[in-house]
Amino acid sequence: MINTKKIKLLLVVGFAFYSFILVGCTKSEETKTVSIELEGNPTTGYTWVYTMSQENIIREVSETFVQNQNDDRAVGVGGKFIFSFEPVTEGETTLVFSYLRVWEEDIPAIQTVTYRATVDSQNNLTLSQE
Repeated sequence: MINTKKIKLLLVVGFAFYSFILVGCTKSEETKTVSIELEGNPTTGYTWVYTMSQENIIREVSETFVQNQNDDRAVGVGGKFIFSFEPVTEGETTLVFSYLRVWEEDIPAIQTVTYRATVDSQNNLTLSQE
């Protein structure tokens, strides 16, 4: 008899070893937006979601997925989830990103990444990974 919980656990652990995080931040001086890029593959059912400790310090401007270049035209190729934020008011907040399947409430995220967002008195946004 096959134990489905063990199979799920093996799949999650295996995927955790297979996947990796591209920890990247880019900043646009014109608009003062800052972007976080995280590697992932939505065709597996996994996606990046985040929580914010203090609302109204920064605001999400966009969330996109950019597939990796694929010359073979393969389906299901991974890529980057890109979250862009802009400053709202001076202060500090923490963003915790979790890579999970949102419908699997009883299974924890296979990866988490934490960033501290700081907005200074000149309304400049700085993100640093913790």
